[in-house]
Amino acid sequence: MNNSGSNQDSNKIHNRSLILKLIKQHPGVTRTDLAQYSNLSKPAITKIVQEFTESGVIGELEDKKIRNKGLVFAKGRFYTISIYLGRLAVTGALFDLEGSLVTEMHLPQGVRFYGNDELPENALELIHMIIDSSGIQMDSILAVGIAAPGSVEIKKGLVFNRSLSSCDPGTQVPFNWGKIHLVEFLKEKTNLPIFIDNNSNLSALAESWFGKGVGVSNFVQYSVGIGIGGGAIIENRLFRGNDNIVCEIGHVTVDCEGERCFCGNTGCLETVAGFGKIVDAYEGSKHTCNEEELQQKLMKIFMRAEEGDAHALMVLKKHASKLGIGAVTLINMFSPEKLILSINDLEGISLSILIKEVEAYVKAYAYPIISDNVQVELSDFGANIHLYGAYALILENLFILIQEGHVRRVSR
Repeated sequence: MNNSGSNQDSNKIHNRSLILKLIKQHPGVTRTDLAQYSNLSKPAITKIVQEFTESGVIGELEDKKIRNKGLVFAKGRFYTISIYLGRLAVTGALFDLEGSLVTEMHLPQGVRFYGNDELPENALELIHMIIDSSGIQMDSILAVGIAAPGSVEIKKGLVFNRSLSSCDPGTQVPFNWGKIHLVEFLKEKTNLPIFIDNNSNLSALAESWFGKGVGVSNFVQYSVGIGIGGGAIIENRLFRGNDNIVCEIGHVTVDCEGERCFCGNTGCLETVAGFGKIVDAYEGSKHTCNEEELQQKLMKIFMRAEEGDAHALMVLKKHASKLGIGAVTLINMFSPEKLILSINDLEGISLSILIKEVEAYVKAYAYPIISDNVQVELSDFGANIHLYGAYALILENLFILIQEGHVRRVSR
């Protein structure tokens, strides 16, 4: 195992998150195994496990013949809600604490426009829809996790670090959160703990807990689609940078004389490698369709490529090299063990047709010592990666919920 804990008090929360992650990844793991996997002392493991078993979130496998009983997450007792504020739809899901996705629902309207003052009410409506559909009572919900695009201030709510004045007149901004106090609103209306983070950060967290990043100490998650982003796990922790703004690979300038980006800069990677450019190249003109129509066109192009259409294959192959620019940049910056490619904002599209081309670009252009050792892989989550990431965000904070009495409230 490549996990490592610390016996220092300053890492108390990290250590508990690590133990939960190991139990999640190895159901039935024993306390002895946890000490070996985490490099924590056996007394530390005993104390941490006791905190979780006393709260009821972790249980022991029933086997009288085994003294050191295996540990598992509680099933059918605690639930969490995940919300993804996507460009095309606001999506929500209810998870059993054990990890089963119980219910998934969508609101038809995505968060595409600046000043979406209806977003808090929409998110609240989705929460109630999920609860009503599942039959689970509100008092069985531990917390709500939210995956949001853009720059997110995780303690205060949503923040976007540009104003409309940065953009050309008439530029459609997909999100600008400066006036929306989503976390405070939902806390007040639901009386539940609310956690929020950038969707790419949470995609990396999902891979670390449940996906291709399990057991990998250092990896980068690369989200591609209409929007482009990234998240990094460094030494088993989500790398947050200053003010939680990090891995904004979609807004790295790659063409100083290129198109104006909605963020206010010129020639960002997103303006070059965003999937709208696939439609432009395929049709031979700049698309003017909205994002719903764009998704439908992209689905057809990818489908035709899978069927062997020469023009579609050529377009996607050329576009993969543009995505490769971002992949090489992330790899050269972080020197990860893996780069994990995932879809962003689009459903019904498989990236399998692009992954080999991106990998070839990395091998050709990344710093040789790094590229020789990095693995380029495709996420298994598909469009649900953000929902699993928001669920993982709650698990990361489960010890805080126990400390603050939220788990005891649900247990009653």
